[in-house]
Amino acid sequence: MTAPPARVTRPALLAVAHGSRDPRHAAALHGLLAAVRRARPGLRAELGFLDLCGPDVPTALARLVAAAHEDIGRVVVLPLFLSHGYHVGHDIPAVTAQARRALRRPPALLVADPLGPDPLLDAAMRRRLREQDADCADPDLSVVVASATIAPTETANAIRALRSAGTSRVAVASYFLAPGLLYDRVRADALAARVAIAAPLTTPDGEPPAELVELVLERYAQAAGTRPAPSLPATAAVAVA
Repeated sequence: MTAPPARVTRPALLAVAHGSRDPRHAAALHGLLAAVRRARPGLRAELGFLDLCGPDVPTALARLVAAAHEDIGRVVVLPLFLSHGYHVGHDIPAVTAQARRALRRPPALLVADPLGPDPLLDAAMRRRLREQDADCADPDLSVVVASATIAPTETANAIRALRSAGTSRVAVASYFLAPGLLYDRVRADALAARVAIAAPLTTPDGEPPAELVELVLERYAQAAGTRPAPSLPATAAVAVA
């Protein structure tokens, strides 16, 4: 009688993102996952999307399991989101549970916390700002944080308000995980106001910030039980100056 395959002790990683029709979005996030694999050789990792582009989550999970030479016992499901919300609390658990039920040998799923908020994201955004010669340590610099959770026009309004208050220098930090339509609108407003704007945290043609790669691995390790969760709550991102 053939013995069942041995189970892998280290969990695999299934990163789940929202998705976008903009091809730069998927390309940038695939680049992030590639950087994570380079930082953790041997880690089995796949990327799936909830909507608008592929692969979808069931396909990504099936690929992850099918690619293994041994039976995978556990999979860490990591939401590539910068905050908690409906997608993180409802959609991702629901779609991954459904995908798991369709597998012949379903692994246990360990759902990690989303990426944000976290001090490492603060550091990654500051790194992106420095790439635009905007240093948050500069006392004359005011920073507007632009994110997908606010209307794009609010960035232009914040820039005008800061200038009306006499601020000499303004820069825009991007609390966007990847490029897309909303980021493009914010960028257009910033450039029209002649204000430097940082790139999204990931881009299709460059390396992601080291802090972001570290954060992905932190969330993975916490969910896998190999590292304790922080004892203090994560801080918010850079505050609007």
